[in-house]
Amino acid sequence: MEVGLLQAKAALVFNTSNTPGERERDIFGDPLEHIWKDCVFGFCGVHIFERKMFRIIADSTPELRRKWLEEVKETVAEYFPAP
Repeated sequence: MEVGLLQAKAALVFNTSNTPGERERDIFGDPLEHIWKDCVFGFCGVHIFERKMFRIIADSTPELRRKWLEEVKETVAEYFPAP
């Protein structure tokens, strides 16, 4: 049995994409979820994991991008609150 050595308590991954969510899931099977969750963080011993995908980047507006950045800020604060 492998023993993960990464000392992190949780991991967050924020991805951007130009592929619609349905296509990502139905055609590709969302390979990035598997890679980050199982092959990277799970292997290293980090089992609290969240990944958020922001899409579609190519036609996103500045307002939508600001909303995404606020969501990132809120998520980070949830998992890693300031002392």
